[in-house]
Amino acid sequence: MSDILIVGIGSHDEIYAQGSFRDHPYPQLPNFKIVDWSDQETIKQADVLMQTNIKECKLKNLETQYEYIRNSGKPFLVTESAVFRQNMKTDSQAYHRWSWFHYFQDEGEYCNQDCPSDRWEQISLEQNLKIEPWQNNPDGHILLCLQRPGDSSLYRLIRSRKIDYKDWVWKTVREIRRYTDRKIVIRIHPLRQEYSLNMLFPINSVFKNIEISTDITGATTQNGSNGGDGITNDLKGAYCAVGLNSNALTETVMEGIPTFSLCSGSMAWSVSNHFIKDINSPIMEFDRTQWLYNLSYCQWRQDEIEQGLPWDHLKKKLPELIRK
Repeated sequence: MSDILIVGIGSHDEIYAQGSFRDHPYPQLPNFKIVDWSDQETIKQADVLMQTNIKECKLKNLETQYEYIRNSGKPFLVTESAVFRQNMKTDSQAYHRWSWFHYFQDEGEYCNQDCPSDRWEQISLEQNLKIEPWQNNPDGHILLCLQRPGDSSLYRLIRSRKIDYKDWVWKTVREIRRYTDRKIVIRIHPLRQEYSLNMLFPINSVFKNIEISTDITGATTQNGSNGGDGITNDLKGAYCAVGLNSNALTETVMEGIPTFSLCSGSMAWSVSNHFIKDINSPIMEFDRTQWLYNLSYCQWRQDEIEQGLPWDHLKKKLPELIRK
């Protein structure tokens, strides 16, 4: 497939800052090109297109590019931030997700079913990742993990449920309170904290036994990564964790905390509970082994990307996509 032309679409002169393909490394191979949006001739010749993230909820100034890619009829690749972010380096050793069409686990295609253990062994060693035994803390608190308001990961709330994120948060707290009076610790996202605090006001006076955590110790606020000692502190003694599709839920699962993922796009979906009505009897003891192996084939280190390894992994799906 060396003759396949893959094109990432930029915009103006600042391709990485302005274009629908932004800030992420790409293979240093002859058939990969990053071109200006004005280079329509090359874009039309492309067999495969590339973008970063998805159009929803932001990047309104790039709608034309994203809509073109979506409606082109051509297969397209999506890059996103890594799944495993604990202890991840932010330089040339950083990891990035690669998939077809989307970064949600149920809309994208990572070609990562029944993967071997090699990449998990590599990543867990590099980042010193530990998998804790499943915890059983019946008297512990519920950790509600919030996401960055306005993030593209929230688009299903608006498109399908026709509810904004503030309403979803309040509704979720109200539903938890239907089934339990356990303490709820609401962990806000490292980015847009002031907005989140305004969004939550006055939730801890409307509902009893509510605490808001702003502990972002160890979080990487530059790229919006959650995690670090802050979430570890919030998880100490936790009964369970609840969230929509936050990447923090992969961390709570790895910490052995029974987890409720409330969106099927969550990368933790297959190893978590899905309905708050079950909060008093969550399923535990999910087998996380194959899940970790599969997730490790979602993300690639920068030097691996430059060598073309994620493309080698994903291109096996291309003949089927072209036939469609």
